Amino acid sequence: MTATVSSASRHALPQIMRHAGSGSPLLWRSALVFLFLFIVLYAGTFIDGRLFNGVSVWEKPAKFFLSLSLQMATIAFGLALLPERERRAPAIKAASLIFLAAAIGEMIYIAFRAARGEASHFNETTTLNWLLYLLMGLGAATLAVTTSYFGWRILRRAPASALSFATGWGFILAGVLALIFGGYMSGQGSHWVGGDQSDATGLPFLHWSTTGGDLRVAHFFGLHVMQALPVLGFLLRDLPALQTRSLIWLAAVVWIGLTFAVFFQALAGRPFVAF
Repeated sequence: MTATVSSASRHALPQIMRHAGSGSPLLWRSALVFLFLFIVLYAGTFIDGRLFNGVSVWEKPAKFFLSLSLQMATIAFGLALLPERERRAPAIKAASLIFLAAAIGEMIYIAFRAARGEASHFNETTTLNWLLYLLMGLGAATLAVTTSYFGWRILRRAPASALSFATGWGFILAGVLALIFGGYMSGQGSHWVGGDQSDATGLPFLHWSTTGGDLRVAHFFGLHVMQALPVLGFLLRDLPALQTRSLIWLAAVVWIGLTFAVFFQALAGRPFVAF
């Protein structure tokens, strides 16, 4: 049995890569490039001793490269559920290019600020910085809207299945929740609510505050429903359609409830996890 599991594991990754590559070669290859840049920039945290908010100046751009890599790879998987003709539709191609352009613009700005040891988010110290931060916010909104658009197309055009239903709604909810919590966080001028105003005392890697509230937690959960629901849809693929849809809806409601719960927890100034 161990040999069988091992053999399945060896074949799983190539199958996944082919699946994503067929869904959107552009986004899949871009995801691999962003993953490589995450590795490069994260290596910079061990080389460059400069700090910002108590952690390496390269921590934030590295993690954003990783997050966008995962998002693009997930979208590529989702688009593979569409018929080939639909994947080649002008609207899908245009949305993919818009998503990629917004992602590249975001990362150029965040990496530029990191290289200068400056804040990329909430940086409104000058008129120019305010304008650049506004443009970055528009880029983030573009990423959210196009993600929801892909989900809508999957719901409308993909062959009916538990996976396509879960993926479509996962993408739609991710875009909506990312807009809600990202927009709120931007309007507050900070992601911290009380506690240490530093990432140095936060959770490892994520750096969520362990001494006060942190609005990044809700944004994280809201965005990653786009992975959670498709995984559930895949696991439920052999159940009757009516039953799978009910379970997927239930999971979506629970996930949304969890996201709002950690949001209100942060507003109350309480950390997601306290040491």
